[in-house]
Amino acid sequence: MDGRVEGGGRLDFGVQWAGRFARESHLVVRRGARVTVLGEFSIFAGATVTVGEGASLTLGSGYINGDASIACFLDIRFGHGVAIGPELMMIDDDRHRLSGARASAGPIVIGDRVWLGSRVTVVKGVTIGDGAIVAAGAVVTRDIPAGELWGGVPAAFIRRATWE
Repeated sequence: MDGRVEGGGRLDFGVQWAGRFARESHLVVRRGARVTVLGEFSIFAGATVTVGEGASLTLGSGYINGDASIACFLDIRFGHGVAIGPELMMIDDDRHRLSGARASAGPIVIGDRVWLGSRVTVVKGVTIGDGAIVAAGAVVTRDIPAGELWGGVPAAFIRRATWE
């Protein structure tokens, strides 16, 4: 790890569920990259988190369940009180350019008290507002306003919602 892990919080990385077989987890922080932990944040076993050279990953508080894949090459931010199901896929850069396509990279912002179900995919340039819920298996390709439930491929508005 060439980058820095900083902040006043605590990161529990590779947390194993009691009674389940052990799975490896990988945290790669490249040169000049920064991981900032603001509160208590847990990332469960089987995760692969890569923070590329010069990129910034900010973790508020909450958890990401097992087998997550997070590729941060620009800027990814998680708010406080997030609850994220297993097998999250998140990448803030396409890692290539296509003719006629929008920019290849864009920050991802996950607001406070956001709940993402199992196997959610979040792509570059997306903001998910405070208190939003994303249904299992959804692919988030555009911004989700605060307090809304979205689902599907690509994710679309279902209804206003809150969670406790």
